[in-house]
Amino acid sequence: MDLLYPDYSKDNIYTLACGISSFLGVERNCISKMEVHGKRVALVLLDGLGWSTLSKVGIPKEARKITTVFPSTTSTVITTLFTAMTPGEHGVLGYNTFVKRMGGIINTLRFTHPSVNQRDSFKDSISFDKVFPNVKGYLKEVDRNSKKTLEIVPKGLDGNEFSKATHENTTETKTFSNLWDALYIFSDALQRDYEFVYLYIPDVDTMSHKYGPYVEPTLSTAKAVFEGIYNVAKIYKDRFSTFITADHGHVTVSDSVIIMDDKNLMEMLDIPPYGDSRALFMRTRYELLPYFAEKYSSIKVFSKQEVTDRGLLGKVNDLSLVPDYIGIPTDYKSYIFDYKENGDYAKLKGHHGGLLPEEFEIPLVVLGE
Repeated sequence: MDLLYPDYSKDNIYTLACGISSFLGVERNCISKMEVHGKRVALVLLDGLGWSTLSKVGIPKEARKITTVFPSTTSTVITTLFTAMTPGEHGVLGYNTFVKRMGGIINTLRFTHPSVNQRDSFKDSISFDKVFPNVKGYLKEVDRNSKKTLEIVPKGLDGNEFSKATHENTTETKTFSNLWDALYIFSDALQRDYEFVYLYIPDVDTMSHKYGPYVEPTLSTAKAVFEGIYNVAKIYKDRFSTFITADHGHVTVSDSVIIMDDKNLMEMLDIPPYGDSRALFMRTRYELLPYFAEKYSSIKVFSKQEVTDRGLLGKVNDLSLVPDYIGIPTDYKSYIFDYKENGDYAKLKGHHGGLLPEEFEIPLVVLGE
């Protein structure tokens, strides 16, 4: 299938981020920005609810199709969303990414080694901002005396290093236990005097990974989540401009390729591939194009020069962040390097990270604009 390439000058989650940053009084050197109007703004991020999944449960008239950033994965998108920077600027390049300062690959969301389940295992040794010095969350710069802000996140996702660096610099943080709890807290927030409210709901992503994006349990979840948020936002559209969007969509995995079993490729790579199962970031001293053309012809491989020329990562301030090659599948396979012995990564039925429309196209619904 044809890949979609990011355009950070058009309707994109990056330009939305730039518009929200500007609304909050923090100006960034953005390529372009989406207009964000209203006295009060709510931002709702529905993890994993791609345009193709929403289309199965009903596209409302207020929806339009936009694109996400590359790689199309939660840690990269959320960092862009709350820094108003492209991935090439902030440097959080995938679920797992290479950090020279740490001597290898780390899990960006959990701020730990990919083989470790415990969150923030690095924090006693080194701070998040030392590992990712370019992550500059704009919420830190909002004038708290003039703007009251709130984040609403699942219980257990508050207080971790990734959240604190990106979106947890609001005036208040509230946590929820389930969807109905989230809807109640969100509804209550829209009746109060906040200038900005952020709500993150992970349920669709959880179900898409487990069952796939287009099966009954996922679609039932997507319908309940989206309609619940949409109905609350519509009630209070005279008080808040609410922006409902997603970080990425999913593809249904046709096959999982255990790429770590490819001994020839592993010998050519200086470190294991990182990024995501559908966005392979590779560092090597070898020419990989002939090997991939012969063995993995459905993966489109971009050299470092092509990555920058295509603008896959947006603006790039430090070329050392860009790997020698990035491989992006044009098929529906996942390409697995699992750090955990007997891990479950290859068992997931929905994956994302790449540039197929199902992964890269997301909805934007604006109510009360």
